[in-house]
This record gives sequence, structure tokens and C-alpha cells, in this order.
Amino acid sequence: MAKRLICEQVTARGIPESMKITQADDAWHPLKNRNYVEWWYFDLTNKDGSLLRGQFFLAGDLSHPRKVKTGIRASLVKPDLTEVLIERRFPYSAFKASKETCDVQLGKSFIRGNLSHYDVHIEDGGQELDLAFDSAMTGFKGRACFGDERTYMMWVVPQPRSHVRGAYKTKDGTLDIDGVAYRDHNWSNMAPMGCICYWDWGRVYDKEFTFIFADIFTTKRFGNARVKPLIVYDSSKMIWLSMEDDKWSLTKGDVRFDPHTELNCPQTTVLRARDGDFSLDMDLRLEKAFQKIDLLADFDPLPRFLIRTFVADPFIVSFLSSGSGKLALSGKEHALSCTAIHEHVNNLRGQRLA
Repeated sequence: MAKRLICEQVTARGIPESMKITQADDAWHPLKNRNYVEWWYFDLTNKDGSLLRGQFFLAGDLSHPRKVKTGIRASLVKPDLTEVLIERRFPYSAFKASKETCDVQLGKSFIRGNLSHYDVHIEDGGQELDLAFDSAMTGFKGRACFGDERTYMMWVVPQPRSHVRGAYKTKDGTLDIDGVAYRDHNWSNMAPMGCICYWDWGRVYDKEFTFIFADIFTTKRFGNARVKPLIVYDSSKMIWLSMEDDKWSLTKGDVRFDPHTELNCPQTTVLRARDGDFSLDMDLRLEKAFQKIDLLADFDPLPRFLIRTFVADPFIVSFLSSGSGKLALSGKEHALSCTAIHEHVNNLRGQRLA
């Protein structure tokens, strides 16, 4: 018998009480569980066309400090797809964080802030990244439970959209950063390969509107159920959201081989939504695929071999897309011209990107 997926099924024209966030939601949530993982993530598109993504992460049972993995990652992808990377691992003893607000430190690197403003500093060797994120939008949070309330995944989005300024210093010079950015925070104590088959996630920015989506497809163990949020903001506030499967759809097509990632990647992603006087029709076209990440890279060689051979070949692949469409609300129609950063996370062998 399939286990139950527990996820609030709601459609609303603003942030429901259960999805409102506080500073504590963006703080550290330590768990003594072998499947515990937590990360603080950001991405941005710069005015020169480059992309930057980064995260601070922590994974492993905190009651066994020597087995805990921590680290930082910041990846600058230039318009020609060449990548400048900061990636460093630390012992658990180097990790410091607040349980009341976002204040995370690994060595000399840190992320800290108060929902509306965040400062990020990441350094390694001769490379340094400094960013300041500012947003007037109110964020949200979501939760999905697998089997019962004790096994769960949390998603907190303090800044659905923000203005970011800063600099990335390397041995080759300094890149000034002035762009638009996204920030979120996640933690979980569920075993991904036992619960989730794959998921798609993305944030889409029009000049006025912001769209954030995820389509998480569970394993047969959970009845192939879905966690499926779509959130829409205008220039200042959330105007529509739905966690209900029948209110919106995501489809992918025109699959072609991509030589950079060596994957068969969908060239189109289509979002459709219908709910009374609200409707959305958005067509995204792939500009470039980038950053294929092996999710078993930090595993010891023998477990990595066994998992990859018999269970899964998990990876993340990221996409930059552009698109167009229309949004209608309360009898008024808005034309859309969009840029999207989105990704596909594959957990099980044999799953396709489309």
C-alpha cells in the first residue's frame, strides 16, 4: 500500500496564514537525523548577461559530527557558458549559525540578513564574492510531509525577487554585479531517493510579474503523487498561488541532445493556469543548459558505485530560458516578456527530463 503524501491543497489570491514567514524560518534548523540536509540558496542574472548561483549547505546526522558534510559553492556562468567556480568543503566544527535569524558562517564566508536585506560574502584563495540583496516583497513558505508529519521537506522563500549589487573578484579582475535575484532556504529529513522520483523548479521574471513554480513527482511508494506550487507576484505582492494539480500545468517538449551537458534537454517549457478570472499562458524557450551537478559527488567511492549501479544516477541540470505569454486578472490582460532560471533534479534511474 502506498504511503501518504501530506501537502496543503490551497488556491488563494494572497499569502495564506499557514504560508507566512518569520525571520526564524530563515534561521538554522538542526536535526539529528541521517537524512538531514539544509541549504541557503541564491541566484541572479547580471546586467552583462552572466548568471551567478550559490549556496551554503550542511548535510548529515548532527549527532555524528565527523560524518557531517558542509560547504559553500558559488558559480559564475559567463555568456559563453565558461564557468568560474568557488567550491569548498569544511568540517562541521567550522559551521556556525543562529537558530533565530539568518546568520550562517563557514570559515570567512557568511550569509546573513532579515528577510528584506541580505549580505553574502564568499571567499576561497584569491577569489571573493560580495553581494547585497534588497527586496520589498513579502516571501512565503511551504511544507510537504512523506508518510507522516515527522518526515518532511521545508521550502522558505524570503526574497521571491530582489535587486542585487556587488562584485566578484578573481585573479583576472573584478566583475561588477547589478541585477535581479532570487533567495530561498530549504531543509529536510526525508530520503530523496526513496520519496521523490524527480522535480522541476524555476523562477520566471517579467518586467512587472514574478512566477515561481515547482512540480515534484513522488515515487511509487507514495503513489506517484505530486507537490505542485505555482506562485505569482505583481510588482509588490503575491496575487495568486495554487498547490492544486488541476489549477495549473507544466509541460515540456522538443527534446534535443545538448553537447554542453551531454543530456537530452527539452527546448520548450509551457505553463498554463486557470482559476476563475485568473489565467496564465506562458511559453519558455531554452537559451542554454548549464551546470550539470552530480549529486553523488560527495559520497564515498563504494556507496557511490552501488547507488549509481543499482538504484539511481541523481543529478541537477540548470537552464536559462526566455519566453512570452499573457496573464489575465479581473478582466485585465497583461502581455509577458520573461527570463527564467529553472532546473531539473533527477533522482531515479531511467527518468527522462521530458
